[in-house]
Amino acid sequence: MVEATRRGKYLIVRLDDGRYLVLHFTMGGDLYYYSDPADRPRYSRLVFALENGFRLAFTCPRNICRVMLVDSPSDIAGLRTMGPEPLGEEFTQKDLRRILAAHPSRRIKSLLLDQNSIAGIGNIYADEVLFGAGIRPERAAGAISQIEASRLYRSIRSVLRRAIKTGGDEEFPDGFLIARDERGAGCPRCGRSIEKTTIIGRTTRYCSACQQ
Repeated sequence: MVEATRRGKYLIVRLDDGRYLVLHFTMGGDLYYYSDPADRPRYSRLVFALENGFRLAFTCPRNICRVMLVDSPSDIAGLRTMGPEPLGEEFTQKDLRRILAAHPSRRIKSLLLDQNSIAGIGNIYADEVLFGAGIRPERAAGAISQIEASRLYRSIRSVLRRAIKTGGDEEFPDGFLIARDERGAGCPRCGRSIEKTTIIGRTTRYCSACQQ
């Protein structure tokens, strides 16, 4: 291995022979580093034997993760068409407004999950982003005002930064909607019950009082 980078939910490893090993984590994929073969984790789909005697397991409970060996990351369609990294310098408020304007009829949660528009925002984080911005998940992108778009941009970056800090935890932060919902708590702002609906087949949590 020469270097490793991330793009959305892809881990891109450049090998010393010039090729690239690409892991796509989809939903629930993870890496587990261990030394004793007896500690091999459940749902290991691929195990790398390292020169230092340790092992690195690529786990995927749903068995939908992907492993690819390619000459260039651009050989993978999902990487060729992927949108900007939401925490990168290339993603600005102007870019977000452009994305919203380009898809006026799309429901905003569906748009946030579209990797071709913005990279790496998952289902649970999209809910949290919209809660932070005070926007209902079923709202049409074209109906979001300039002020709301600014709030949405700030919420995207703040939620993802918080997610990175807690990424190694087995549970989501206590204040996240999913964490509160699972323990029977209400909205962290108004205390009302967290509501649920389905958007593009994904469970969606929101507060009908705090999100407009």
